[in-house]
Amino acid sequence: MGFRSGLLVALFLASGCADQLVLDDDGALLVIPHEVGSQGHIIVRAMINDHGPYRFALDTGASISVVFDSTREETELELLAGEQVLVHGMIGSGHFPLTTVSELKIGKESWRNARLASLPGNSSVPTEIDGILGVDFLSRYAVGVSATDQVVRLYPPELVSNRSYSGWHSIPMRKLQVGEGTAFAYSINLHINKIAIPAILDLGAGFNLMNWRAARAIDVKPKGAMSRKIIYGAVEDARVVAELDVTKLRVENLHWRHRLFYISKFSIFEVLDLENKPAAIVGPAFFKDRDFVIDFVRNRLLIRARD
Repeated sequence: MGFRSGLLVALFLASGCADQLVLDDDGALLVIPHEVGSQGHIIVRAMINDHGPYRFALDTGASISVVFDSTREETELELLAGEQVLVHGMIGSGHFPLTTVSELKIGKESWRNARLASLPGNSSVPTEIDGILGVDFLSRYAVGVSATDQVVRLYPPELVSNRSYSGWHSIPMRKLQVGEGTAFAYSINLHINKIAIPAILDLGAGFNLMNWRAARAIDVKPKGAMSRKIIYGAVEDARVVAELDVTKLRVENLHWRHRLFYISKFSIFEVLDLENKPAAIVGPAFFKDRDFVIDFVRNRLLIRARD
C-alpha cells in the first residue's frame, strides 16, 4: 500500500500486520496550513475571541501557551489579578501574569477559557509572532507536521496511540519534569560519534542548539566564532558563540547528515538538571525533509521513512 500525499489516516490491514500511517486529512480534527517564520518557527493562524487572525508559533518547548502584551491589549484581554505563572523558556525564565481567553480558535478547533501567560513584546521577539501554542494545547492531540505540503494536522490522540505503523520509525520520547511544577518537556536521544546526547524536542526552536559539554563530548571542532548571531527567545535572548556542522548522527535506526548546531548557554538545561551534562535542542530544522507525528500519549515521535 503506497503513501498518499498529505497526512494521517490509520488504515487497518490484515490481522497480524501493522497499520499503514498516511499523512492525510481523513480523521483529522484540524487541517491548517502553516508558514515558516524568519526564525524557523512553525506558525499557524488563530482567532482570539473573534479578533484576528493572529499568528501563533507551535512550541513543544513551552509548557504553557502565551499571548504577547501588544496582542493582549489589542484584543482587550484583562490580566487576572494577583495571578502569575513561572515560565521556563529555552533561554531564560521569569514570572508573568495570566489572562483568560474565552475562545481561542484555530481553524475549526476551539479552546475555551484558555489560560495564557502574558509576556512583554520586546524588540527581541520576532514581530511576526503574536503568541505561542504550547504543550498545554498541543498535548490534547497527536500533532502531525508535513514537510511535503506545509500543513499541520491535529488528530484525536487515540487514533495514533493505539497502533503501530509500517513505513514509520518510532522514536521514544523521554518526558522530563520542568522545575518543581507540573510542566514537562520531551527529549529524544541523538547518537553522535558513539555518544548518546539527550536532545529536547522543541518546535519553537528555529535552530538546532547544543551546549559546550556536548560539543566537547562528540569531539567535533566548531567552525568558528559567531559573536554577531543572536537567538531570540520569548523570555530572553542568547548570543551564539560558535556553530557546529555535525556530518553524521543517528536517532535510533535513522541516520542524518550535515545538521547545523549553534553553541551557547541555555538556561533550560539548568532547569532540567542537564547543565553539567552533554545536551542539545532540536527544532523543526532538524526534520526539515521528513513528515513527523508527535504522539504524546505513548511518548513517541513517529518519523516517516523515505519512499
